[in-house]
Amino acid sequence: MSMQIAVNATCLRRDLPADTGQVATEIISALCRQQPEHRFTFYFDGEVPAQLNFPANVTTVVLPLKGNKAWHHYWWLEWQLPRAMKAIKADHYIGLDSALPLRSKVPATILLRDLSFLKDAGLQPAQEQASLKKKITRYLDRAQQIVVLSDTAKAELLRYAPGARNKVSALKAAVDSSLFRPLEWDDREAAKKAWSGGVEYFLVTGSIHPRNNIMPVFKAFSALKKRQRTNLKLVLAGNLTAAGADIVQALESFKFRHDVVWLQDLTIAQLAEVTGAAYALVYPARFDGLPLPIYMAQRCKVPVIALESEAAREAAGDTALYTDPANVDDLAEKMSLLYKDEQLRSRLLAKEPPVIPANGWDAGNWGI
Repeated sequence: MSMQIAVNATCLRRDLPADTGQVATEIISALCRQQPEHRFTFYFDGEVPAQLNFPANVTTVVLPLKGNKAWHHYWWLEWQLPRAMKAIKADHYIGLDSALPLRSKVPATILLRDLSFLKDAGLQPAQEQASLKKKITRYLDRAQQIVVLSDTAKAELLRYAPGARNKVSALKAAVDSSLFRPLEWDDREAAKKAWSGGVEYFLVTGSIHPRNNIMPVFKAFSALKKRQRTNLKLVLAGNLTAAGADIVQALESFKFRHDVVWLQDLTIAQLAEVTGAAYALVYPARFDGLPLPIYMAQRCKVPVIALESEAAREAAGDTALYTDPANVDDLAEKMSLLYKDEQLRSRLLAKEPPVIPANGWDAGNWGI
């Protein structure tokens, strides 16, 4: 039987390849393709980005936000959206940003990337993060199904809300192997020339946001440059967030700023090329439930240095070097070690990662 599915798609406006991995976009698009008998209505609170292309069973609707104060967002979620859902006689609701309209009685599924917002380390804007922090328990109770993106995220959620056990499902990570693949020598040299002036580089993938711990990477990179006296560069692939202004300010006065390349607005194909040409990936995030840059690097046969975390361990196992989150010197030491020791790099790449990501997201049924 065909159903009318209402989707809160507001977060897709900032779902960008290097920042979030475009995960929400990929998952909901996969769900629509895998459920062609259903009609999906995507609700946005502003202009739909031109680069977004959805399957034929998707209709997009813009419900303009009345302003940017907290009560405007509340009004949109609890009044504008339910009114629009009622107009299409929605049979089910999907919240891609973990939120749902508590006033609505429509059965609901929410996508929960992680609980980092509880530590004020979420990817959401501060206002949205504060609202989630306040209401997440009610959202979890009200949701018919909760979808998470890793076993680590599932375990974290169940520690926080044990009562949700019977309605939580974890999706298997996915990375497109037609894009993220090892580069041939000539292709890698061409990519390095395009992105780093032809020199080797460490890559950090993620938005310019405090949660991604970019400042410690600056300090570690500085220590490495002083020790090695090399032309090695640091490439940042990600867009600026409102919370990241201090990071940009620090970069402007950073001693080795001319050896830092900041790449913004990358397409997924460009991100794949930048990843494939890297000497190594540095993954400094600690609270992300889905360490997608690690999976991308593994697909490209690029070694990984990660800050110690459950999610990084789930993704990389013993194929990565891990550093103490509280010790910048340890990160500098691991970066120097990997840069100097080609045999160590080869040994890491020879190991089999514990999780092999799928080529595309299998979205499951989401309670539909």
